[in-house]
Amino acid sequence: MMQKYNNTRIIIGLDHGYGNIKTMHRVFRTGVECFEEEPIVSTNYIKYKDKYYVIGENHLIYQGNKTDSQDFFILTLAGLAEELKVRGLHEAKVLLAVGLPIAWAKSQAADFKKYLMQEQELFFSFRNEKYKVYLCGVEVFPQGFAAVCNAGSMKGFNMIADIGNGTMNVMQIIDGRPLEKSLVTDKFGVSICMKEIQKELSKSAGESIPEIMIEPILINGLQGRNDVTAKTVERIATRYTEDILKRLVDYGYKENLVHLYVIGGGGCLLRYYSNIASKGNVTFIEDICANAKGYEYLAMQKQRRQVV
Repeated sequence: MMQKYNNTRIIIGLDHGYGNIKTMHRVFRTGVECFEEEPIVSTNYIKYKDKYYVIGENHLIYQGNKTDSQDFFILTLAGLAEELKVRGLHEAKVLLAVGLPIAWAKSQAADFKKYLMQEQELFFSFRNEKYKVYLCGVEVFPQGFAAVCNAGSMKGFNMIADIGNGTMNVMQIIDGRPLEKSLVTDKFGVSICMKEIQKELSKSAGESIPEIMIEPILINGLQGRNDVTAKTVERIATRYTEDILKRLVDYGYKENLVHLYVIGGGGCLLRYYSNIASKGNVTFIEDICANAKGYEYLAMQKQRRQVV
């Protein structure tokens, strides 16, 4: 029997990346570590069904289908808690708006909905604060397109490149209309570049180099650094961005004819380790939460159409 909830019914957008989970207002790493007992040091954990899940100490390994483990379900609870906290709530009826890589949105949407709706009544705590959520439903949208869905009319020939930690998603849009046949999901995310950098640095250092020491250089550029680590990052990141641009050309990008919209963490690499930022017809969507915001926007539009 469903418990009594308050009358608050809201839409929450969650962008389930392999590197980070994004809501409209929050970003956190995707690491999930399960413990049978309460963690001794960390307070950044979900308590759900008598188990404890420490969140955000690393990134998830790319696994293709997000329903293959419980990780993204637990991360969804953390995302709900983060966003509810911002909104001053600890209980609500929620319509969850999420996304999948463009080319997989149709084939995996039903399974992803079922996965996220495995329990409609959710009782859990995060950072020792209790939350109660009733999931009214789940809407699944194509990631990348969601980030630019309210960017204007998008006249002419446009291309979206959403470069995340696990995949690069590409879509062509002509006069505001997405082309179905242009949808591509390429397993060429930023994690490939990161692993190559770690491999090279580990050879010279003789020990494993954590991502946290490399990420700032990828995100912010060299910023005047000229040490061995910075030079290694620059060399490999430059090669990676060259490969991205070659792939975009293969997928229909024409520098003088196409307006390119770059989304996701990979945009930082293109900005700092290629010359594409100097082109006049390239737009970088710098808001890391753009997809999550787009999911909420699309879900709201869909609800309005259903009411009419």
